[in-house]
Amino acid sequence: MNVRETAFQSLLTICRDEGYSNIVVSKTIQTHQFSDRDRRFYTELVYGTLRCLNYLDWIISQISTRKLQKLDPVCLAIVRLGLYQIFGMTKVPESAACNEAVKMATKFGNKGMAKFVNAMLRNSIRRRSQFVIPSKEEDLTAYLALTYHQQNWLIRRWLEDYGPDDTEALCRYFDTIPPLCLRVNTAVTSRAELLAELEAKGLPARAATVSPDGIYLDGNPGIHELTCLRDSRAIIQDEPSQLVAHIVDPQPHEVIFDVCAAPGGKTTHLAALGGPSCVVYGGDIYEHKLRLIDHNAQKLGLKNVRTLLQNACTVGQTYGNRADRVLVDAPCSGLGVLRHKIDLRWRKKPGDLKTLPALQKRILESAAQCVKPGGILVYSTCTLNDDENSRIVAEFLKNHPEFRVENAADFLNVPGHEGPFIQLLPQRDGLDGFFIARMKREG
Repeated sequence: MNVRETAFQSLLTICRDEGYSNIVVSKTIQTHQFSDRDRRFYTELVYGTLRCLNYLDWIISQISTRKLQKLDPVCLAIVRLGLYQIFGMTKVPESAACNEAVKMATKFGNKGMAKFVNAMLRNSIRRRSQFVIPSKEEDLTAYLALTYHQQNWLIRRWLEDYGPDDTEALCRYFDTIPPLCLRVNTAVTSRAELLAELEAKGLPARAATVSPDGIYLDGNPGIHELTCLRDSRAIIQDEPSQLVAHIVDPQPHEVIFDVCAAPGGKTTHLAALGGPSCVVYGGDIYEHKLRLIDHNAQKLGLKNVRTLLQNACTVGQTYGNRADRVLVDAPCSGLGVLRHKIDLRWRKKPGDLKTLPALQKRILESAAQCVKPGGILVYSTCTLNDDENSRIVAEFLKNHPEFRVENAADFLNVPGHEGPFIQLLPQRDGLDGFFIARMKREG
């Protein structure tokens, strides 16, 4: 098995076929019997190339007479992979990067492609000293975009919203590799017990700072080493995402709706916190996504999870006044989690920020109809965009006097946040961007 070829195939699936990087990488690792060394090399090749995509394309634009859009996707993937090894991986010999790229171009392309790839990579090595990123003074947007690997339009937006210093801090955060975060399945064990076990196995583990159920694992251990993921004692879930269920605060004997539930991380968290007498319904518009929720619930041994094949925009018409608590974890631009979803940072378009609020409003309006008098409605997103966050909630409250906002910080201590909303900002909080609002329907 050639690890570089495997990485090339993954990059082609992600960049040409628009596959999701986390799914592609996970399936590839499961399919191939990688050694620990090969697994690390493979993930570095794929994620590293994706993270630096705009910088690599910037180099290509300076050494190629062909426009980027005119390059064959196979050729482009090979060149990007080779350039990342040359400019981003100090332990890979330049000759190895070039030779292996030429072999791939010959195998998956033709002799002409192999000659082009060879010329491109060797030319980049000869001209290495010419690839100088503009300074802050020359072009602040280009400097931040190329240094920290973000799109120019997004940099300009952040500069307007946060100013130069906070924007650079935000970019710096997004350019880091996130540690693996687990959520303890408190239905079967405690965080203290699992921490002790991980430490006994020599796996560096630490408690999450805000989530009572979170554990960070440093050093990128292989998933296969974590028996707690196989025996239902933990699930992979990022810390900010874990906060939502605590602010919903499910109670025994209640009926909970999670109307945008797939793949079920928050649904199963609600079920664990509410206890076996609490019934949590996870809704989604696609059957295959409901199967993911069922799979995660069964894997964690949670028998109080049910699934609903339901459009969140119309759920209120069918299930009016049926739930004690409703969670709307709305589809959003995802601008708060760009260090996790590396491929998505290059697919985001300015227009996305304009079209999503209308959908979010429809979902929130419909989901609110499901809330019983005296019940709770929680709205959350993983974005930094105010138009998708506080402004959505403010407009909803203006149109629905039967709901009043509650202080989300009263239900979970988030340092530096007094409420009523929680808006995590990476440059300030050291956590992925997340927004959570809690509202109560008057009885």
